[in-house]
Amino acid sequence: MKNYKRSLAIITAAFLAAAPIAVTGMTAIAAATTGTSTLSITDSDSAEHTYKAYQIITGTQEAGKLKELSWGSAIPAASRAAFIGELNTLLGLTGDDALAGNAKVQTVAEALSTINGDADKSVALAKIVQKHVSDSEAITMTQSGDTYSAGSLADGWYLVLDKSDPLVDGDTDGVKVRSANVLKLIGDTNINAKHSLPTLEKKIVEGSQEVDSNAAAIGDVVTYKIKTTVPNVIGYDKYFYVVEDTLSSGLTYNEGSLGVTVSGTAVTEDTDGVGETVTTGDFYVTHDNGEIKVVFKNAATYFKNKTVGDDIIITYTATLNSNAVITDDGNPNTASLVYSNDPNETGEGTNEPGKPDEPSDDSPTGETPKDEVITYTTAIKLYKVDQKGDPLTGAEFTLTGNNLKNVKVASGTSFEADASGDYWLLNDGSYTKVDPSTLSETEQAKYSDTSTKYKKVAGTTAFTEVASSEGIVATVDANGIITFTGLKPGVYTLHESKVPDGYNAAGDVEITITANDPVSGPSNWTYENATYNDTNAVAEVEIENRQGATLPSTGGIGTKLFYIFGSLLVVGSGVLLITKKRMNTKEN
Repeated sequence: MKNYKRSLAIITAAFLAAAPIAVTGMTAIAAATTGTSTLSITDSDSAEHTYKAYQIITGTQEAGKLKELSWGSAIPAASRAAFIGELNTLLGLTGDDALAGNAKVQTVAEALSTINGDADKSVALAKIVQKHVSDSEAITMTQSGDTYSAGSLADGWYLVLDKSDPLVDGDTDGVKVRSANVLKLIGDTNINAKHSLPTLEKKIVEGSQEVDSNAAAIGDVVTYKIKTTVPNVIGYDKYFYVVEDTLSSGLTYNEGSLGVTVSGTAVTEDTDGVGETVTTGDFYVTHDNGEIKVVFKNAATYFKNKTVGDDIIITYTATLNSNAVITDDGNPNTASLVYSNDPNETGEGTNEPGKPDEPSDDSPTGETPKDEVITYTTAIKLYKVDQKGDPLTGAEFTLTGNNLKNVKVASGTSFEADASGDYWLLNDGSYTKVDPSTLSETEQAKYSDTSTKYKKVAGTTAFTEVASSEGIVATVDANGIITFTGLKPGVYTLHESKVPDGYNAAGDVEITITANDPVSGPSNWTYENATYNDTNAVAEVEIENRQGATLPSTGGIGTKLFYIFGSLLVVGSGVLLITKKRMNTKEN
Protein backbone atom coordinates (compact mmCIF):
# COMPACT_ATOMS: atom_id res chain seq x y z
CA MET A 1 0.00 0.00 0.00
CA LYS A 2 2.86 2.37 0.80
CA ASN A 3 4.44 1.75 -2.57
CA TYR A 4 1.08 2.28 -4.26
CA LYS A 5 0.53 5.60 -2.46
CA ARG A 6 4.06 6.74 -3.23
CA SER A 7 3.44 6.07 -6.94
CA LEU A 8 0.16 7.88 -6.80
CA ALA A 9 1.70 10.87 -5.13
CA ILE A 10 4.16 11.25 -7.98
CA ILE A 11 1.42 11.54 -10.60
CA THR A 12 -1.14 13.38 -8.51
CA ALA A 13 0.19 16.85 -9.27
CA ALA A 14 0.19 16.21 -12.99
CA PHE A 15 -3.31 14.74 -12.80
CA LEU A 16 -4.70 17.66 -10.82
CA ALA A 17 -3.34 20.09 -13.40
CA ALA A 18 -4.61 18.07 -16.34
CA ALA A 19 -7.68 18.63 -18.46
CA PRO A 20 -10.95 16.93 -17.43
CA ILE A 21 -11.04 13.16 -17.03
CA ALA A 22 -12.02 11.71 -20.42
CA VAL A 23 -15.46 13.02 -21.16
CA THR A 24 -17.49 10.66 -23.27
CA GLY A 25 -18.65 12.43 -26.39
CA MET A 26 -17.33 15.81 -25.22
CA THR A 27 -14.22 17.93 -25.52
CA ALA A 28 -13.43 20.54 -22.90
CA ILE A 29 -11.88 23.92 -23.63
CA ALA A 30 -10.77 25.53 -20.37
CA ALA A 31 -9.34 28.99 -19.82
CA ALA A 32 -7.62 29.54 -16.45
CA THR A 33 -9.07 32.50 -14.59
CA THR A 34 -9.20 33.69 -11.04
CA GLY A 35 -12.20 33.74 -8.74
CA THR A 36 -15.39 31.77 -9.23
CA SER A 37 -15.89 29.67 -12.34
CA THR A 38 -18.60 29.14 -14.91
CA LEU A 39 -19.30 25.75 -16.45
CA SER A 40 -21.10 25.76 -19.80
CA ILE A 41 -22.09 23.08 -22.32
CA THR A 42 -22.79 23.77 -25.98
CA ASP A 43 -25.23 21.19 -27.34
CA SER A 44 -26.87 21.89 -30.69
CA ASP A 45 -28.77 18.65 -31.28
CA SER A 46 -32.59 18.61 -31.34
CA ALA A 47 -33.11 16.39 -28.30
CA GLU A 48 -34.36 17.80 -25.01
CA HIS A 49 -31.62 17.72 -22.36
CA THR A 50 -31.55 18.11 -18.59
CA TYR A 51 -27.95 18.87 -17.69
CA LYS A 52 -27.01 18.90 -14.00
CA ALA A 53 -23.64 19.22 -12.26
CA TYR A 54 -22.60 17.60 -8.98
CA GLN A 55 -19.60 18.70 -6.92
CA ILE A 56 -17.54 15.62 -6.00
CA ILE A 57 -14.33 17.19 -4.68
CA THR A 58 -13.52 20.82 -4.05
CA GLY A 59 -10.25 22.62 -3.35
CA THR A 60 -8.26 25.79 -3.70
CA GLN A 61 -6.62 26.61 -6.99
CA GLU A 62 -2.97 27.57 -6.91
CA ALA A 63 -0.88 27.91 -10.06
CA GLY A 64 -3.34 25.74 -12.00
CA LYS A 65 -3.40 23.02 -9.33
CA LEU A 66 -6.02 22.07 -6.77
CA LYS A 67 -4.85 21.99 -3.17
CA GLU A 68 -6.48 21.65 0.24
CA LEU A 69 -8.93 19.12 -1.17
CA SER A 70 -12.14 18.17 0.60
CA TRP A 71 -15.25 16.21 -0.24
CA GLY A 72 -17.78 18.12 -2.31
CA SER A 73 -21.33 18.68 -1.23
CA ALA A 74 -22.82 16.21 -3.71
CA ILE A 75 -21.50 13.02 -2.08
CA PRO A 76 -22.95 12.63 1.43
CA ALA A 77 -20.72 11.18 4.12
CA ALA A 78 -22.98 8.12 4.34
CA SER A 79 -22.35 7.31 0.67
CA ARG A 80 -18.58 7.74 0.57
CA ALA A 81 -17.63 4.29 1.82
CA ALA A 82 -19.83 2.60 -0.81
CA PHE A 83 -18.39 4.89 -3.48
CA ILE A 84 -14.82 4.04 -2.45
CA GLY A 85 -15.67 0.33 -2.43
CA GLU A 86 -16.87 0.47 -6.03
CA LEU A 87 -13.83 2.55 -6.95
CA ASN A 88 -11.62 -0.24 -5.59
CA THR A 89 -13.45 -2.73 -7.79
CA LEU A 90 -13.10 -0.50 -10.85
CA LEU A 91 -9.37 -0.06 -10.30
CA GLY A 92 -8.78 -3.66 -9.29
CA LEU A 93 -7.43 -2.66 -5.87
CA THR A 94 -7.48 -5.50 -3.38
CA GLY A 95 -5.83 -6.43 -0.09
CA ASP A 96 -3.34 -3.86 1.19
CA ASP A 97 -3.68 -1.83 -1.99
CA ALA A 98 -7.39 -1.24 -1.51
CA LEU A 99 -8.58 2.14 -0.28
CA ALA A 100 -10.17 2.18 3.13
CA GLY A 101 -13.81 3.16 3.38
CA ASN A 102 -12.81 6.25 5.37
CA ALA A 103 -9.85 7.14 3.14
CA LYS A 104 -8.90 10.79 2.95
CA VAL A 105 -10.14 12.68 -0.06
CA GLN A 106 -6.52 13.30 -1.15
CA THR A 107 -5.98 9.54 -1.34
CA VAL A 108 -9.18 9.13 -3.34
CA ALA A 109 -8.01 11.85 -5.73
CA GLU A 110 -4.73 10.04 -6.21
CA ALA A 111 -6.59 6.87 -7.08
CA LEU A 112 -8.80 8.73 -9.52
CA SER A 113 -5.70 10.02 -11.29
CA THR A 114 -4.90 6.52 -12.57
CA ILE A 115 -8.04 6.60 -14.70
CA ASN A 116 -6.94 9.61 -16.73
CA GLY A 117 -6.78 8.65 -20.41
CA ASP A 118 -8.75 5.41 -20.10
CA ALA A 119 -12.08 6.09 -21.81
CA ASP A 120 -13.81 2.91 -20.66
CA LYS A 121 -12.84 3.43 -17.02
CA SER A 122 -13.79 7.10 -17.20
CA VAL A 123 -17.29 6.20 -18.28
CA ALA A 124 -17.49 3.48 -15.63
CA LEU A 125 -16.36 6.02 -13.00
CA ALA A 126 -19.10 8.41 -14.05
CA LYS A 127 -21.65 5.62 -13.68
CA ILE A 128 -20.38 4.85 -10.17
CA VAL A 129 -20.41 8.47 -9.07
CA GLN A 130 -23.93 9.11 -10.35
CA LYS A 131 -25.26 6.33 -8.12
CA HIS A 132 -23.94 7.98 -4.95
CA VAL A 133 -24.53 11.68 -5.48
CA SER A 134 -27.33 13.47 -3.66
CA ASP A 135 -29.86 14.92 -6.09
CA SER A 136 -30.69 17.64 -3.61
CA GLU A 137 -27.16 18.96 -4.20
CA ALA A 138 -27.58 19.00 -7.98
CA ILE A 139 -26.63 22.22 -9.71
CA THR A 140 -29.11 22.87 -12.51
CA MET A 141 -27.59 24.19 -15.70
CA THR A 142 -29.77 26.84 -17.30
CA GLN A 143 -30.46 26.63 -21.03
CA SER A 144 -30.13 29.59 -23.35
CA GLY A 145 -30.36 28.54 -26.98
CA ASP A 146 -27.77 25.81 -27.54
CA THR A 147 -25.90 26.58 -24.30
CA TYR A 148 -26.46 25.12 -20.83
CA SER A 149 -24.54 26.88 -18.05
CA ALA A 150 -24.05 27.33 -14.28
CA GLY A 151 -21.99 30.11 -12.73
CA SER A 152 -20.29 30.96 -9.45
CA LEU A 153 -18.93 27.44 -9.07
CA ALA A 154 -16.06 26.64 -6.75
CA ASP A 155 -13.07 25.02 -8.36
CA GLY A 156 -13.03 21.26 -8.06
CA TRP A 157 -14.10 18.02 -9.66
CA TYR A 158 -17.64 17.67 -10.94
CA LEU A 159 -19.91 15.00 -12.32
CA VAL A 160 -22.03 16.29 -15.23
CA LEU A 161 -25.16 14.32 -16.07
CA ASP A 162 -27.69 14.60 -18.86
CA LYS A 163 -30.61 13.05 -17.04
CA SER A 164 -34.05 11.89 -18.06
CA ASP A 165 -37.08 10.61 -16.17
CA PRO A 166 -36.91 7.50 -13.94
CA LEU A 167 -37.29 4.19 -15.69
CA VAL A 168 -40.49 3.56 -13.75
CA ASP A 169 -42.60 6.04 -11.81
CA GLY A 170 -41.38 6.09 -8.24
CA ASP A 171 -38.16 4.28 -9.09
CA THR A 172 -35.76 6.75 -7.53
CA ASP A 173 -32.80 4.43 -7.96
CA GLY A 174 -33.39 3.76 -11.65
CA VAL A 175 -32.52 7.16 -13.07
CA LYS A 176 -31.72 6.94 -16.77
CA VAL A 177 -28.68 8.90 -17.87
CA ARG A 178 -27.91 9.84 -21.47
CA SER A 179 -24.37 10.87 -20.62
CA ALA A 180 -22.29 10.88 -17.44
CA ASN A 181 -18.92 12.60 -17.31
CA VAL A 182 -16.36 13.49 -14.65
CA LEU A 183 -14.28 16.62 -15.20
CA LYS A 184 -12.07 19.03 -13.27
CA LEU A 185 -13.12 22.66 -13.18
CA ILE A 186 -10.33 25.24 -12.82
CA GLY A 187 -11.60 28.51 -14.19
CA ASP A 188 -14.31 29.07 -16.76
CA THR A 189 -14.83 25.89 -18.78
CA ASN A 190 -16.86 25.31 -21.91
CA ILE A 191 -17.74 21.81 -23.10
CA ASN A 192 -18.68 21.18 -26.71
CA ALA A 193 -21.02 18.18 -26.76
CA LYS A 194 -20.14 15.91 -29.63
CA HIS A 195 -23.12 13.92 -30.81
CA SER A 196 -22.10 11.29 -33.27
CA LEU A 197 -25.50 9.68 -33.71
CA PRO A 198 -25.65 6.84 -36.23
CA THR A 199 -27.14 7.61 -39.62
CA LEU A 200 -28.61 5.43 -42.37
CA GLU A 201 -29.01 5.87 -46.11
CA LYS A 202 -30.82 3.54 -48.49
CA LYS A 203 -30.53 3.44 -52.29
CA ILE A 204 -31.53 1.35 -55.30
CA VAL A 205 -28.55 0.27 -57.39
CA GLU A 206 -29.18 0.76 -61.13
CA GLY A 207 -26.05 -0.20 -63.05
CA SER A 208 -23.37 2.21 -61.85
CA GLN A 209 -25.87 4.60 -60.27
CA GLU A 210 -27.50 4.74 -56.86
CA VAL A 211 -31.02 6.16 -57.06
CA ASP A 212 -34.06 6.76 -54.87
CA SER A 213 -36.54 5.32 -57.37
CA ASN A 214 -36.62 3.13 -60.46
CA ALA A 215 -38.94 1.44 -62.94
CA ALA A 216 -39.24 -2.33 -63.25
CA ALA A 217 -41.36 -5.10 -64.71
CA ILE A 218 -42.89 -7.90 -62.71
CA GLY A 219 -40.14 -10.49 -62.39
CA ASP A 220 -37.31 -7.95 -62.42
CA VAL A 221 -34.72 -8.18 -59.65
CA VAL A 222 -34.05 -4.95 -57.76
CA THR A 223 -30.75 -4.44 -55.89
CA TYR A 224 -30.76 -2.44 -52.66
CA LYS A 225 -27.88 -0.82 -50.78
CA ILE A 226 -28.01 0.36 -47.17
CA LYS A 227 -25.18 2.45 -45.77
CA THR A 228 -24.56 3.20 -42.11
CA THR A 229 -21.44 3.57 -39.95
CA VAL A 230 -19.53 1.91 -37.13
CA PRO A 231 -20.88 3.29 -33.82
CA ASN A 232 -18.94 4.47 -30.79
CA VAL A 233 -19.58 1.79 -28.15
CA ILE A 234 -17.28 3.13 -25.42
CA GLY A 235 -19.00 2.78 -22.07
CA TYR A 236 -21.54 0.19 -23.21
CA ASP A 237 -21.80 -3.30 -21.74
CA LYS A 238 -24.58 -4.14 -24.19
CA TYR A 239 -25.27 -2.41 -27.47
CA PHE A 240 -28.32 -2.69 -29.71
CA TYR A 241 -27.51 -2.22 -33.41
CA VAL A 242 -30.21 -3.49 -35.74
CA VAL A 243 -31.05 -2.47 -39.30
CA GLU A 244 -34.78 -2.88 -39.91
CA ASP A 245 -36.00 -3.06 -43.50
CA THR A 246 -39.61 -3.31 -44.68
CA LEU A 247 -40.61 -4.47 -48.16
CA SER A 248 -44.06 -3.71 -49.56
CA SER A 249 -46.24 -6.62 -50.69
CA GLY A 250 -45.16 -6.08 -54.29
CA LEU A 251 -41.58 -7.06 -53.48
CA THR A 252 -40.24 -10.50 -52.53
CA TYR A 253 -36.96 -10.79 -50.62
CA ASN A 254 -34.50 -13.13 -52.35
CA GLU A 255 -33.24 -15.60 -49.80
CA GLY A 256 -29.46 -15.69 -49.47
CA SER A 257 -28.89 -12.45 -51.37
CA LEU A 258 -27.90 -10.34 -48.35
CA GLY A 259 -24.28 -9.44 -47.70
CA VAL A 260 -22.53 -7.10 -45.24
CA THR A 261 -19.18 -5.33 -45.34
CA VAL A 262 -17.59 -3.41 -42.47
CA SER A 263 -14.73 -1.05 -43.31
CA GLY A 264 -14.67 -2.54 -46.81
CA THR A 265 -14.28 -6.14 -45.61
CA ALA A 266 -17.02 -8.73 -45.97
CA VAL A 267 -18.23 -10.12 -42.65
CA THR A 268 -19.91 -13.45 -42.08
CA GLU A 269 -23.49 -14.30 -41.23
CA ASP A 270 -24.33 -16.51 -38.26
CA THR A 271 -26.23 -19.46 -39.69
CA ASP A 272 -25.89 -21.72 -36.63
CA GLY A 273 -28.69 -20.12 -34.68
CA VAL A 274 -30.38 -16.76 -34.74
CA GLY A 275 -29.63 -14.78 -31.61
CA GLU A 276 -27.29 -17.33 -30.09
CA THR A 277 -23.92 -16.34 -28.73
CA VAL A 278 -21.73 -18.25 -31.16
CA THR A 279 -18.47 -17.41 -32.84
CA THR A 280 -19.35 -18.52 -36.37
CA GLY A 281 -20.70 -15.17 -37.56
CA ASP A 282 -20.76 -11.44 -36.90
CA PHE A 283 -24.45 -10.84 -37.57
CA TYR A 284 -27.68 -12.70 -38.22
CA VAL A 285 -30.66 -12.01 -40.49
CA THR A 286 -34.36 -12.57 -39.85
CA HIS A 287 -37.11 -12.00 -42.38
CA ASP A 288 -40.84 -12.60 -42.21
CA ASN A 289 -43.52 -11.28 -44.58
CA GLY A 290 -41.30 -8.52 -45.89
CA GLU A 291 -39.85 -7.59 -42.49
CA ILE A 292 -36.06 -7.96 -42.62
CA LYS A 293 -33.73 -7.42 -39.65
CA VAL A 294 -29.94 -7.41 -39.72
CA VAL A 295 -28.70 -7.80 -36.13
CA PHE A 296 -25.06 -7.34 -35.16
CA LYS A 297 -24.30 -9.82 -32.42
CA ASN A 298 -22.65 -8.76 -29.18
CA ALA A 299 -22.23 -5.33 -30.75
CA ALA A 300 -20.60 -3.73 -27.70
CA THR A 301 -17.70 -6.16 -28.12
CA TYR A 302 -17.78 -6.49 -31.90
CA PHE A 303 -17.55 -2.78 -32.70
CA LYS A 304 -15.04 -1.99 -29.96
CA ASN A 305 -12.13 -2.95 -32.20
CA LYS A 306 -13.55 -1.25 -35.30
CA THR A 307 -12.89 2.30 -36.47
CA VAL A 308 -15.73 4.59 -35.46
CA GLY A 309 -17.33 6.18 -38.51
CA ASP A 310 -16.19 3.54 -41.01
CA ASP A 311 -18.83 2.42 -43.51
CA ILE A 312 -21.15 -0.52 -42.90
CA ILE A 313 -22.68 -1.57 -46.23
CA ILE A 314 -25.63 -3.96 -46.52
CA THR A 315 -26.79 -5.16 -49.94
CA TYR A 316 -29.56 -7.54 -50.96
CA THR A 317 -32.04 -8.12 -53.79
CA ALA A 318 -35.80 -8.42 -54.08
CA THR A 319 -38.04 -9.37 -57.01
CA LEU A 320 -41.05 -7.34 -58.14
CA ASN A 321 -43.98 -9.75 -57.90
CA SER A 322 -47.57 -9.96 -59.17
CA ASN A 323 -48.84 -7.92 -56.19
CA ALA A 324 -46.99 -4.88 -57.52
CA VAL A 325 -48.87 -1.59 -57.30
CA ILE A 326 -49.18 0.35 -60.59
CA THR A 327 -50.26 3.71 -59.14
CA ASP A 328 -48.00 6.63 -58.23
CA ASP A 329 -47.70 5.13 -54.74
CA GLY A 330 -45.40 2.58 -56.28
CA ASN A 331 -43.78 -0.24 -54.35
CA PRO A 332 -41.83 1.30 -51.47
CA ASN A 333 -39.05 -0.17 -49.41
CA THR A 334 -38.03 1.55 -46.16
CA ALA A 335 -35.11 1.06 -43.80
CA SER A 336 -34.02 2.48 -40.45
CA LEU A 337 -31.39 1.80 -37.82
CA VAL A 338 -32.26 1.14 -34.17
CA TYR A 339 -29.32 1.67 -31.82
CA SER A 340 -28.49 2.06 -28.14
CA ASN A 341 -28.32 5.61 -26.80
CA ASP A 342 -27.92 5.05 -23.06
CA PRO A 343 -24.64 3.58 -21.75
CA ASN A 344 -26.28 3.02 -18.37
CA GLU A 345 -28.89 0.66 -19.79
CA THR A 346 -27.32 -2.78 -19.52
CA GLY A 347 -30.26 -4.61 -21.06
CA GLU A 348 -30.97 -8.30 -21.05
CA GLY A 349 -30.26 -11.17 -23.41
CA THR A 350 -27.12 -12.27 -25.14
CA ASN A 351 -27.13 -9.85 -28.04
CA GLU A 352 -28.59 -6.47 -27.21
CA PRO A 353 -30.82 -4.54 -24.82
CA GLY A 354 -34.54 -4.99 -25.31
CA LYS A 355 -36.07 -2.57 -27.80
CA PRO A 356 -39.17 -0.64 -26.72
CA ASP A 357 -42.16 -0.60 -29.07
CA GLU A 358 -41.68 3.09 -29.80
CA PRO A 359 -38.11 4.32 -29.24
CA SER A 360 -37.87 7.93 -28.10
CA ASP A 361 -35.32 10.33 -26.68
CA ASP A 362 -35.98 8.83 -23.25
CA SER A 363 -35.67 5.21 -24.39
CA PRO A 364 -32.55 3.09 -24.11
CA THR A 365 -32.58 2.97 -27.91
CA GLY A 366 -32.82 5.57 -30.64
CA GLU A 367 -33.92 5.18 -34.24
CA THR A 368 -32.79 6.96 -37.38
CA PRO A 369 -35.40 8.50 -39.68
CA LYS A 370 -36.79 5.95 -42.11
CA ASP A 371 -35.23 6.20 -45.57
CA GLU A 372 -37.54 5.14 -48.41
CA VAL A 373 -36.92 4.07 -51.99
CA ILE A 374 -39.66 3.23 -54.51
CA THR A 375 -40.00 0.93 -57.53
CA TYR A 376 -42.66 1.82 -60.10
CA THR A 377 -44.39 -0.26 -62.75
CA THR A 378 -47.34 0.34 -65.11
CA ALA A 379 -50.07 -1.38 -67.16
CA ILE A 380 -51.66 -1.26 -70.62
CA LYS A 381 -55.42 -1.73 -70.91
CA LEU A 382 -56.77 -2.67 -74.34
CA TYR A 383 -60.37 -1.92 -75.37
CA LYS A 384 -61.64 -3.91 -78.36
CA VAL A 385 -64.52 -2.15 -80.16
CA ASP A 386 -66.43 -2.28 -83.45
CA GLN A 387 -66.91 0.63 -85.83
CA LYS A 388 -69.73 1.92 -83.62
CA GLY A 389 -67.47 2.00 -80.54
CA ASP A 390 -69.27 -0.90 -78.87
CA PRO A 391 -67.32 -3.65 -77.06
CA LEU A 392 -66.33 -6.51 -79.33
CA THR A 393 -65.55 -10.04 -78.16
CA GLY A 394 -63.78 -12.94 -79.82
CA ALA A 395 -60.46 -11.20 -80.45
CA GLU A 396 -57.08 -12.52 -79.34
CA PHE A 397 -53.99 -10.34 -79.02
CA THR A 398 -50.29 -11.03 -78.65
CA LEU A 399 -48.18 -8.54 -76.71
CA THR A 400 -44.49 -8.43 -77.60
CA GLY A 401 -41.80 -6.01 -76.51
CA ASN A 402 -38.15 -5.44 -75.74
CA ASN A 403 -38.70 -5.23 -71.96
CA LEU A 404 -41.22 -7.99 -71.34
CA LYS A 405 -40.61 -10.03 -68.23
CA ASN A 406 -43.52 -11.54 -66.31
CA VAL A 407 -46.89 -10.01 -67.11
CA LYS A 408 -50.05 -10.14 -65.03
CA VAL A 409 -52.91 -10.56 -67.51
CA ALA A 410 -56.59 -10.00 -66.77
CA SER A 411 -58.68 -11.27 -69.67
CA GLY A 412 -61.08 -13.94 -70.82
CA THR A 413 -58.46 -16.65 -70.47
CA SER A 414 -57.63 -19.06 -67.65
CA PHE A 415 -55.94 -22.43 -67.27
CA GLU A 416 -57.04 -25.92 -66.31
CA ALA A 417 -55.22 -29.23 -66.00
CA ASP A 418 -55.39 -31.19 -69.25
CA ALA A 419 -53.10 -33.93 -70.56
CA SER A 420 -53.32 -32.43 -74.03
CA GLY A 421 -52.29 -28.96 -72.85
CA ASP A 422 -49.00 -27.29 -73.68
CA TYR A 423 -48.51 -25.21 -70.49
CA TRP A 424 -46.88 -26.01 -67.16
CA LEU A 425 -47.47 -24.29 -63.81
CA LEU A 426 -44.53 -22.60 -62.05
CA ASN A 427 -44.08 -22.19 -58.30
CA ASP A 428 -44.82 -18.48 -58.51
CA GLY A 429 -48.29 -19.16 -59.96
CA SER A 430 -47.42 -18.29 -63.54
CA TYR A 431 -47.51 -20.56 -66.60
CA THR A 432 -44.92 -21.37 -69.24
CA LYS A 433 -44.73 -23.33 -72.47
CA VAL A 434 -41.21 -24.57 -71.72
CA ASP A 435 -41.28 -28.35 -71.29
CA PRO A 436 -39.54 -29.13 -67.97
CA SER A 437 -38.21 -32.44 -69.32
CA THR A 438 -35.78 -30.41 -71.42
CA LEU A 439 -34.35 -28.59 -68.41
CA SER A 440 -31.86 -29.31 -65.64
CA GLU A 441 -32.94 -30.42 -62.17
CA THR A 442 -32.26 -26.92 -60.84
CA GLU A 443 -34.60 -25.36 -63.41
CA GLN A 444 -37.18 -28.11 -62.90
CA ALA A 445 -37.35 -27.14 -59.21
CA LYS A 446 -39.08 -23.92 -60.32
CA TYR A 447 -42.06 -25.95 -61.54
CA SER A 448 -45.04 -26.71 -59.29
CA ASP A 449 -45.44 -30.10 -60.97
CA THR A 450 -43.36 -31.35 -63.87
CA SER A 451 -45.91 -33.99 -64.90
CA THR A 452 -49.16 -31.98 -65.02
CA LYS A 453 -50.00 -30.07 -68.18
CA TYR A 454 -52.48 -27.21 -68.52
CA LYS A 455 -54.46 -25.70 -71.36
CA LYS A 456 -55.99 -22.29 -71.81
CA VAL A 457 -59.74 -22.11 -71.45
CA ALA A 458 -62.33 -19.35 -71.48
CA GLY A 459 -62.75 -17.67 -68.12
CA THR A 460 -62.28 -14.43 -66.17
CA THR A 461 -59.29 -15.33 -63.99
CA ALA A 462 -56.36 -12.97 -63.60
CA PHE A 463 -53.02 -14.73 -63.81
CA THR A 464 -49.35 -14.13 -64.30
CA GLU A 465 -47.65 -15.55 -67.36
CA VAL A 466 -43.94 -15.69 -68.02
CA ALA A 467 -43.12 -13.81 -71.19
CA SER A 468 -41.25 -15.60 -73.96
CA SER A 469 -39.86 -14.59 -77.32
CA GLU A 470 -43.33 -15.33 -78.68
CA GLY A 471 -44.88 -12.74 -76.37
CA ILE A 472 -47.97 -12.91 -74.19
CA VAL A 473 -51.19 -14.18 -75.77
CA ALA A 474 -54.59 -13.26 -74.29
CA THR A 475 -58.23 -13.14 -75.30
CA VAL A 476 -60.48 -10.15 -74.66
CA ASP A 477 -63.19 -10.65 -72.05
CA ALA A 478 -66.95 -10.15 -72.39
CA ASN A 479 -66.38 -6.39 -72.35
CA GLY A 480 -63.70 -6.53 -75.03
CA ILE A 481 -60.93 -5.76 -72.51
CA ILE A 482 -57.45 -7.12 -71.77
CA THR A 483 -55.16 -5.59 -69.13
CA PHE A 484 -51.42 -6.28 -69.19
CA THR A 485 -49.94 -5.33 -65.79
CA GLY A 486 -46.32 -5.11 -64.68
CA LEU A 487 -44.67 -3.29 -67.55
CA LYS A 488 -41.70 -0.97 -67.42
CA PRO A 489 -40.60 1.63 -69.97
CA GLY A 490 -39.98 0.16 -73.41
CA VAL A 491 -41.48 -0.43 -76.85
CA TYR A 492 -44.41 -2.85 -77.01
CA THR A 493 -46.51 -4.13 -79.92
CA LEU A 494 -50.11 -5.34 -79.81
CA HIS A 495 -50.87 -7.74 -82.66
CA GLU A 496 -54.39 -9.11 -83.28
CA SER A 497 -53.60 -12.78 -83.62
CA LYS A 498 -57.26 -13.88 -83.81
CA VAL A 499 -59.92 -11.73 -85.48
CA PRO A 500 -63.64 -11.88 -84.56
CA ASP A 501 -65.76 -13.59 -87.25
CA GLY A 502 -67.04 -11.18 -89.86
CA TYR A 503 -64.54 -8.44 -89.05
CA ASN A 504 -61.36 -7.18 -90.62
CA ALA A 505 -58.08 -7.51 -88.70
CA ALA A 506 -56.80 -4.36 -87.07
CA GLY A 507 -53.30 -3.15 -87.77
CA ASP A 508 -50.54 -3.62 -85.21
CA VAL A 509 -50.30 -0.93 -82.54
CA GLU A 510 -46.83 0.03 -81.29
CA ILE A 511 -46.82 1.65 -77.84
CA THR A 512 -43.73 3.42 -76.53
CA ILE A 513 -43.48 4.01 -72.77
CA THR A 514 -40.87 6.48 -71.53
CA ALA A 515 -40.11 7.30 -67.87
CA ASN A 516 -38.78 10.59 -66.63
CA ASP A 517 -35.42 10.88 -64.91
CA PRO A 518 -35.29 10.74 -61.95
CA VAL A 519 -38.11 8.22 -62.05
CA SER A 520 -41.38 9.24 -60.42
CA GLY A 521 -44.88 7.76 -60.67
CA PRO A 522 -46.25 6.36 -63.96
CA SER A 523 -48.71 9.27 -64.26
CA ASN A 524 -45.63 11.33 -65.18
CA TRP A 525 -44.48 8.91 -67.87
CA THR A 526 -45.21 9.41 -71.56
CA TYR A 527 -47.23 6.89 -73.59
CA GLU A 528 -47.04 7.04 -77.39
CA ASN A 529 -50.18 5.58 -79.07
CA ALA A 530 -51.81 5.14 -75.65
CA THR A 531 -53.42 7.51 -73.16
CA TYR A 532 -52.70 7.32 -69.43
CA ASN A 533 -55.88 7.26 -67.34
CA ASP A 534 -54.94 8.65 -63.96
CA THR A 535 -58.22 7.48 -62.40
CA ASN A 536 -57.66 3.85 -63.34
CA ALA A 537 -53.84 4.14 -63.25
CA VAL A 538 -53.44 2.44 -66.64
CA ALA A 539 -52.39 3.38 -70.16
CA GLU A 540 -55.45 2.86 -72.35
CA VAL A 541 -55.58 2.02 -76.05
CA GLU A 542 -58.68 1.43 -78.19
CA ILE A 543 -58.42 -0.93 -81.15
CA GLU A 544 -61.24 -1.02 -83.69
CA ASN A 545 -62.43 -3.81 -85.99
CA ARG A 546 -64.67 -3.09 -88.98
CA GLN A 547 -67.10 -5.37 -90.75
CA GLY A 548 -67.15 -5.89 -94.53
CA ALA A 549 -65.13 -7.39 -97.36
CA THR A 550 -61.49 -7.60 -96.76
CA LEU A 551 -59.45 -5.38 -99.04
CA PRO A 552 -56.22 -6.87 -100.38
CA SER A 553 -53.14 -5.65 -98.61
CA THR A 554 -50.62 -3.33 -100.23
CA GLY A 555 -48.08 -5.24 -102.33
CA GLY A 556 -50.12 -8.48 -102.33
CA ILE A 557 -51.18 -10.57 -105.36
CA GLY A 558 -54.65 -9.03 -105.15
CA THR A 559 -53.16 -5.62 -105.85
CA LYS A 560 -51.38 -6.92 -108.92
CA LEU A 561 -54.62 -8.38 -110.22
CA PHE A 562 -56.25 -5.01 -109.81
CA TYR A 563 -53.46 -3.44 -111.82
CA ILE A 564 -53.81 -6.07 -114.57
CA PHE A 565 -57.59 -5.81 -114.78
CA GLY A 566 -57.36 -2.06 -114.68
CA SER A 567 -54.84 -1.98 -117.46
CA LEU A 568 -56.94 -4.36 -119.57
CA LEU A 569 -59.96 -2.21 -118.98
CA VAL A 570 -58.10 0.91 -120.09
CA VAL A 571 -56.73 -0.84 -123.17
CA GLY A 572 -60.14 -2.29 -124.00
CA SER A 573 -61.77 1.11 -123.66
CA GLY A 574 -59.16 2.58 -126.01
CA VAL A 575 -59.68 -0.15 -128.60
CA LEU A 576 -63.43 0.27 -128.40
CA LEU A 577 -63.12 4.03 -128.82
CA ILE A 578 -60.82 3.73 -131.88
CA THR A 579 -63.05 1.07 -133.50
CA LYS A 580 -66.12 3.18 -133.04
CA LYS A 581 -64.42 6.21 -134.64
CA ARG A 582 -63.36 4.14 -137.66
CA MET A 583 -66.85 2.83 -138.12
CA ASN A 584 -68.23 6.35 -137.99
CA THR A 585 -65.68 7.44 -140.63
CA LYS A 586 -66.70 4.65 -143.05
CA GLU A 587 -70.35 5.47 -142.65
CA ASN A 588 -69.70 9.08 -143.53
